Amino acid sequence: MPVKTPWGSVAALLLAGVIVALQIGKAVIAVPVLQKELGLSLTFASWIIGAYGLIGAFGGLPAGIAISLFRARKTMIAGLIACGLGSLAGALAHSGTMLIASRVVESCGFLMAVIAIPRLLRTIAAPRDSEMVLAFWGAYMPTGSLIMILAGPHLMAFGWQAMWIVNGVIVLGYAMILLAFEFKEPVVAKTATQTGANVRAVLGKPGPVLLAIMFGLYTFQYASMTGLLPVLLVDRMGLSIAGAGAVVAITVAANALGNMSASAMMRLGVPFWAIATGAFAFATGAGFGVFSSALPVAAVATLASVSLALTGMIPASIYAAAPKFTPVPAVLGIALGLITQASNIGNLLGPAAMAAVVDTFGWSRAPVLFATVTGTGAVISLLLRAFMKR
Repeated sequence: MPVKTPWGSVAALLLAGVIVALQIGKAVIAVPVLQKELGLSLTFASWIIGAYGLIGAFGGLPAGIAISLFRARKTMIAGLIACGLGSLAGALAHSGTMLIASRVVESCGFLMAVIAIPRLLRTIAAPRDSEMVLAFWGAYMPTGSLIMILAGPHLMAFGWQAMWIVNGVIVLGYAMILLAFEFKEPVVAKTATQTGANVRAVLGKPGPVLLAIMFGLYTFQYASMTGLLPVLLVDRMGLSIAGAGAVVAITVAANALGNMSASAMMRLGVPFWAIATGAFAFATGAGFGVFSSALPVAAVATLASVSLALTGMIPASIYAAAPKFTPVPAVLGIALGLITQASNIGNLLGPAAMAAVVDTFGWSRAPVLFATVTGTGAVISLLLRAFMKR
């Protein structure tokens, strides 16, 4: 392990994660325009966003296993190139089907990059900085999404295609920049027997599996709250779409700040399971306030922001804790694949399950499902504590 952390290389890798996360934010902000210009239904247009989640939900673990066989640096750069080419191809799309096909290419590249980058971060960081570096990595998703949500409307002044082209150029350009960096490479599996042993080291022990379940529960509650909050604010509280969008942007920013603050908490000696337990417990109570009709808009926005800020510390804590359960970087890659898969399953199921409950039983039952999920997250956190003690 290195004695001193090369912070320039760490910053370059963290920025790579933010850049690939831009590709998720661009689709979120562009859906209304794409619906109009390509003549898409809302359901069809939603798959322009959902393509990333669907590929990750089915391919996270297989991708982690496959990527463990290859050099992490080459995998990361190949992933960035796939993201960039997919984005440029999407700018040429004249139909929703073509655009979704380009998003599938992007999502495969995204998956390659976000599994390879933490492996590199773990290898190049000094032991005393490893937890902090991986905790910072946990902020890549909300940071990239927020940047594009804020910048997207300005780019779309020149057409949605301009946003796709700009993003493609940024990703490809950054891939070329990373070619100049030399990273200490993590060890890769050399034989099928070793690969099988690595897979068993992940799936055969409760630690990595519980971490993945925890991440899935986190993304379930995150996607549920950010996905249904605009509907709640517009339909039940009478806000304009712009006003609801501003509130959601504030909550996403709070989540990003929560991600970044997790490293400080861990530096102070707060164990990751305690961070997760406290955040899930707060979210359990907050759900009853956010999804109720009793509170004014300002109170709902504040409660949602605090809840997402606290739960935002969970992914950063999980990334920081993952190496404790993985003896070698190749095993970490497989564990990250499993975590990514669970994360995307949560993203897909969260809004759909909450919407189904609201449609069937009304808004009064929404907090019950939300609290059940977040309460389960708190229990999983305590189970991890018990496992670590053993």
